[in-house]
Amino acid sequence: MNKLRQSLRRRKPAYVPEASRPHQWQADEDAVRKGTCSFPVRYLGHVEVEESRGMHVCEDAVKKLKAMGRKSVKSVLWVSADGLRVVDDKTKDLLVDQTIEKVSFCAPDRNLDKAFSYICRDGTTRRWICHCFLALKDSGERLSHAVGCAFAACLERKQRREKECGVTAAFDASRTSFAREGSFRLSGGGRPAEREAPDKKKAEAAAAPTVAPGPAQPGHVSPTPATTSPGEKGE
Repeated sequence: MNKLRQSLRRRKPAYVPEASRPHQWQADEDAVRKGTCSFPVRYLGHVEVEESRGMHVCEDAVKKLKAMGRKSVKSVLWVSADGLRVVDDKTKDLLVDQTIEKVSFCAPDRNLDKAFSYICRDGTTRRWICHCFLALKDSGERLSHAVGCAFAACLERKQRREKECGVTAAFDASRTSFAREGSFRLSGGGRPAEREAPDKKKAEAAAAPTVAPGPAQPGHVSPTPATTSPGEKGE
């Protein structure tokens, strides 16, 4: 009887390596670059965290939100090179509008197959915030992979605009999580400031007061002013 029960139990699917996964993940990367990538999710909410990265930080945030007993919101997660947008599936309200540049870490949950989280910096309070989701049809690993593709596309775009960019991204072997290093903001003492130096010198030269010419030397004819007094003509 026990053998029959064990045979009827659903077995957990074995882990499939990246090379053997469906090609739909490649389609996700193309959709991210086109701005048409979306996933149905349940938005668990967000909590403040102490660190800017770490899978354990995201997993603790998911546990904390589930322990609060808050009702998750059925919504759609849109992933593009510009940012992440969460839209309420029922009311169509915009719940989250996150620029991809402020995302410092994202990763799937190792305890829940459907869970996915990302950490970002709040622009007003400068605190680290972790947003957590539960995928409805896909795995959290696939959602995290799509966000990683979005960050890579954003980084390529920034590097095309500015050849000198101090931002790098460290991807894991399967590219289902990444960690950001550096900032997209240009430092004041870098090369961009050196490029502005010639323009600054030109502006200073244009703003400098004009020096009046000295007395004319013998044999040198100075230009006659437009209006001169009779005394000046006699001299």
